[in-house]
Amino acid sequence: MLSEALVLAGIGALLGAGLAWLGIHELRVIAPANLPRLDSIAINPTGLAFTAMAGLAAAAIFGMAPAVNAAQPDVMHVLRASGRTAGLGGGGWLRNGVVVAEVALAFVLLIGSGLMFRSFLALQRIDPGFDAHGLLTFQLLGGGGQNPQQRSAFMRQVHDRLAALPGVQSVTASFPFPLTGDFSPMRWGLEPALADSSKFQAVDFQIVLPGYFDTLRTPLLAGRAFTDADNAPERKLAIIDQVLAGKAFPHESAVGKRILIRLITPEPEWVEVVGVAAHQRQTSLAEPGREQIYFTDGYIGHGAATRWAVRTAGNPARYAGQIRAEIARIGRQFLITDMQPMETYVEQAQAGTRFSLLLIGVFAVMAALLAGVGLYGVLSTLVRQRTAEIGVRMALGAAPGSIFQLVVGQGLRLSAGGIVLGLAAAFALTRVMTSMLVGVKATDPPTFAAVAALFFAIAALACWLPARRAAGLDPTQALREE
Repeated sequence: MLSEALVLAGIGALLGAGLAWLGIHELRVIAPANLPRLDSIAINPTGLAFTAMAGLAAAAIFGMAPAVNAAQPDVMHVLRASGRTAGLGGGGWLRNGVVVAEVALAFVLLIGSGLMFRSFLALQRIDPGFDAHGLLTFQLLGGGGQNPQQRSAFMRQVHDRLAALPGVQSVTASFPFPLTGDFSPMRWGLEPALADSSKFQAVDFQIVLPGYFDTLRTPLLAGRAFTDADNAPERKLAIIDQVLAGKAFPHESAVGKRILIRLITPEPEWVEVVGVAAHQRQTSLAEPGREQIYFTDGYIGHGAATRWAVRTAGNPARYAGQIRAEIARIGRQFLITDMQPMETYVEQAQAGTRFSLLLIGVFAVMAALLAGVGLYGVLSTLVRQRTAEIGVRMALGAAPGSIFQLVVGQGLRLSAGGIVLGLAAAFALTRVMTSMLVGVKATDPPTFAAVAALFFAIAALACWLPARRAAGLDPTQALREE
């Protein structure tokens, strides 16, 4: 019996190592690029040694007890017992305990997978504050002139040439750009900040060309957008987002008001708010981020807006070659980097949640499969042990339906015990997932209820085959075999 356990554990360890190799290969393909030490993830000798030791330990722990019992039988008990089922009689409490533990573990992992799935759905529904569809972005480096006039002329030339391409609807430039990770804060304040500098607060700022909000399709909630006339150093104007407007000027219109900023001068200066825009998610889709303020490229001195965005009528990737050729006609010294559709940045922002969902989901499916197999094994053993009892019950008039309910009830009771333990563990353990969740709490009741219902369905399926076999027993044949 111990040899049989070692053989089964060895086969399982080999299959597990093969699945691990395949799984690591596939997960490396779909893993987000910013996952730390992604290239170093592989099966190494330490991992193989752990697999071998885990297999041996499983064989020793779960094979030793029945092997010892079989080696030291109670002869009188065996002779009194019903022939072929005597060896199955012991260890019922251990088998049941293992199944309950399997169910509890699988339930915790399924809860984690359900929470991540809810988070992914919530992430899909988040409005980033712009329309990424049909938008091609790139960074243009290389200067454009030594003085503001030359840089202004260069920006205008690039804008006009790209806007004239067939299929291009609008063109703009900005720095930084949403979801590119280039943001840094500046300080803003109101009148009290002149006397007390501690009243200045942080805000993310962007330098944009006129047409930025139209090209990104970010709604203007009040006031107006920047015009070409605003794109000049002497025009001290700003557009703020709805979050900053609500913080700086609650319960009143922000348009026409002034705020203090520290950006291009050592001393704070006043700028006039000419518009209020919808909030954009600048650094992450999962977090709203800081409030935002926008200035024209001309206010900074021209040339600061180096990330360009081109709104196209079709697939934006098809315009990459035309855009590169047009920039090359302007000058060979200009370098284009990071050219990719805006939807790629959105997908990258979702990649971490998607990867966590997949990883936890794989473990949850494997755990649920193990729990289902364990439950099936215990009930099959139970039916085999109680064959004579079932035959007697049916001979005395028990209906097949009642036998079916007897076996299914046994399995569901084991499942219920595991789910209760799993609920307690999930309430404690899923709190560590809080930072990974979006739009859902770690103790989300609908998720817990849905997973509990799902697991009862898995348990019912695992119980069905042994229960069907028990209900279909011929009582005469069962008693004759025993």
